[in-house]
Amino acid sequence: MANGFFGLDDEVLIIKSGVREIFTPHTPVDEISHFFGREDEAARLVSVINSPGQHILVYGDRGVGKTSLAKTICNMLLHKIQKGHLFEKRCDSSDTFSSLFLEPLAEAGIDLSLQEQVVTQNSGGGAKLSVGIARADLSTKCETKLKSVSTINPDSPSWVARQLKNLKGICLIDEADAIVCEIEKKKIAELVKLLSDYNSPFKLVIVGIAKTGEELTAGHPSVERCLKEVQLSRMSDDDLKKIILNGFKKVNLVVEEEVVEKVVDISAGYPHFTHLICLKCAEKALISGNRHITQSILSIALEEAVKDSEGALKRMYESTLRALHKPLEYKVLLLAAAYCKVPEFRSSELRTTLSAKFSVNVDSQALSRRLTNLTKGDEVTILYKPARGCFQFTDPRMPSFLKMAVSQIKLEI
Repeated sequence: MANGFFGLDDEVLIIKSGVREIFTPHTPVDEISHFFGREDEAARLVSVINSPGQHILVYGDRGVGKTSLAKTICNMLLHKIQKGHLFEKRCDSSDTFSSLFLEPLAEAGIDLSLQEQVVTQNSGGGAKLSVGIARADLSTKCETKLKSVSTINPDSPSWVARQLKNLKGICLIDEADAIVCEIEKKKIAELVKLLSDYNSPFKLVIVGIAKTGEELTAGHPSVERCLKEVQLSRMSDDDLKKIILNGFKKVNLVVEEEVVEKVVDISAGYPHFTHLICLKCAEKALISGNRHITQSILSIALEEAVKDSEGALKRMYESTLRALHKPLEYKVLLLAAAYCKVPEFRSSELRTTLSAKFSVNVDSQALSRRLTNLTKGDEVTILYKPARGCFQFTDPRMPSFLKMAVSQIKLEI
């Protein structure tokens, strides 16, 4: 077999190159040497977290690089400036306030498994025995269970703050949007304020998907002075180019300018897609022994990138087309919508894009009907109407996926 059994020879070549440590579409960047772009945002985070009493909240859309920025900054600070531990907690829907700080509390010497002790007292013979110790020869007429509750209270922000106020380090709370209870979010905000009041060296970096910072703090009014909100928007084209050019340089690959421009265009500010496409390009080039990333390699890489894209995007796209008559026409329409300059667009703007970019003319009423069809369905639809006459993609990353999946079709409508 040319590439070994099950492609193992190719895998060995790719692993040896180290390219999967440079282009990381499925995991956050946490190595300083692999972090490109976002210099202004990084400098701001460094300044804030080094300021006494200041903590950080990073929020924005999915896929804009929030976790990569936060992890890189935390690692850099602890290795080069501060001393202390980095505690990482990735939240899920089962998390509560008390479950977020188990590791920091353990580092501070608090064993939460010893919250209470139960003792059984023998009123007949006066003997006492701990639960779990069996004594067959002990006669007991009446037993009373005494519960000794300690002062440990991990559900209290003030108690947690007192235990952690002298601990040196950073706690990165990622995917904070997964915490569903508003009360638990308020407790996190209260802890931020208390640590700030103590001027604690223990800092919180909270990261989550949100349109406003208040969504992650339940609108707690007392944290504004000590919790600096950093809204992470999509990356600039220049920053995306830094990811592409520096990444390929590290594995001794040369990329054509047209390929760079195409990857930047498809990515639309989302570094996730930049990493994904570049990884597939690099893998194809390394396997073929070609040190130049050409447009032909990019075409193959885009097909692989679509296969390797997030399942939610693929399912939404595929289920939408299955339910439609003449799906090819809708593919072209969606691709044109992906190139509209603003998130919310009207049918008139889409007609202009179809004509200018693809030389396709569509009757306005027919176009409106087709757009409306894309907002109907029992499941989550690919488009929705934020206002009368306006349309918007349900997932803001969908335009980038469409540019990968639909870019090579024959444009007829």
